[in-house]
Amino acid sequence: MADGSALSRSFLAFLTFCLVLVLATGGVVWYVGPTLAGIVVDESRREQPYLLLQLLPAAAVAQTPENPSYRARFAALAAEDGAELVWQAGAVEVIEGSVLLDVAGAQVLRFPTGADLVQMFTGSAYRGLRDGFGALPLRHLGSAGSAPELTPGAASLLVLFRVDESPPPDPLGVPGESGWLRLLPDHRGRVAWIATVDPIRGEDAWNRLLLLQFPNALTAQQWFEDPATETERAIAARYLDDVTVLLVEPSPVVSR
Repeated sequence: MADGSALSRSFLAFLTFCLVLVLATGGVVWYVGPTLAGIVVDESRREQPYLLLQLLPAAAVAQTPENPSYRARFAALAAEDGAELVWQAGAVEVIEGSVLLDVAGAQVLRFPTGADLVQMFTGSAYRGLRDGFGALPLRHLGSAGSAPELTPGAASLLVLFRVDESPPPDPLGVPGESGWLRLLPDHRGRVAWIATVDPIRGEDAWNRLLLLQFPNALTAQQWFEDPATETERAIAARYLDDVTVLLVEPSPVVSR
């Protein structure tokens, strides 16, 4: 009988431990969000370099010499955790997607590790930064993929979309060969970055990113509006949802 009671107490203790663990895990996910919590438990993302793409509303890029913008202050804060500013947009125009999308700026930062990004986003300094700018509609997209090969001074098309099911190996096609990207070389464009992305503390549904670069905005628009490109885009649309295309003018800030 005593052995049975001891066994019951041990089982109860085990169940209690499991409950506490579940509640603690749920609390972490609620506090930092599923993406940051995923980085914490995923060694490959936690210990490897991590990229952050920011899409910023007009209120986040406006500044004066006496009052730096949210964009500038965020970059400075991220630098304290070892982040490097990789690329920055001068101006952004939504050429496909919701007319209500407020995106006036963009930048890409590279953190030494995913853990550094989590540390910054969960720190009091970042909370103070957010509180100082009110309820800005900020969009942060993270990626553990390889660093993009971005050319300073080039105009870009940033394509954000969602893939729900397993697409073919190259749903967007191959530059110079097939699909939506077939005519890209004819317009002097190139693929600078293609990656899987996760929203960080956001509700955006995008899970893929494609960044194309061109000599200037005119050639970017010519490729995008080419009838053959539009036809192939319509064919590729069967695999893509929530497509947003941003025309990004180069920034006077030199990428590092």
